[in-house]
Amino acid sequence: MKELYCPACGTPCVRVTSGTNLVEKTLNRLSIFHVRCQLCATRFQARRPGNRQTSQEFDRREYRRLQVNFVASLMLDSPTAGGVITDISMGGCTLQVASSLPRGTFVKLVVHAPAGLPDIKVDAAMICSIHPQSIGVKFLEFALDHKQRMGQLVLELLAHQQVPPRVSA
Repeated sequence: MKELYCPACGTPCVRVTSGTNLVEKTLNRLSIFHVRCQLCATRFQARRPGNRQTSQEFDRREYRRLQVNFVASLMLDSPTAGGVITDISMGGCTLQVASSLPRGTFVKLVVHAPAGLPDIKVDAAMICSIHPQSIGVKFLEFALDHKQRMGQLVLELLAHQQVPPRVSA
């Protein structure tokens, strides 16, 4: 079986994503699937003949969430709220915070990376889910160098957790 690689960065750290509209679902039936790179966030199509057998447990997320314990800061207009990130991916994170923010709130986020690595700044993020002890944050916009740092962090987390990141065709 042939491995899938991201056409933008060449990594095998890719994830098949679910079809969300009629066109994508029709393409899925023709063995053409949408794939999302877990490191550079590129979305592309790949032909995968035969039945859909992957090493991933299928869900709606385009990115695999990785368990972490990072300190982060949410920045609104002027006040800053601190919290702890419990899982993270290139597309978002779960953040334990003391204060409650309404769903749909736009924020900036600073991930205080471990081991003396530089902080990662997310220029635009949105609160997309609210739970009793945490909130779900979707990343919308990074500066290029911060997006690359996030990709490097995700790659190190994948390697450290020894998760098979590839999907075979």
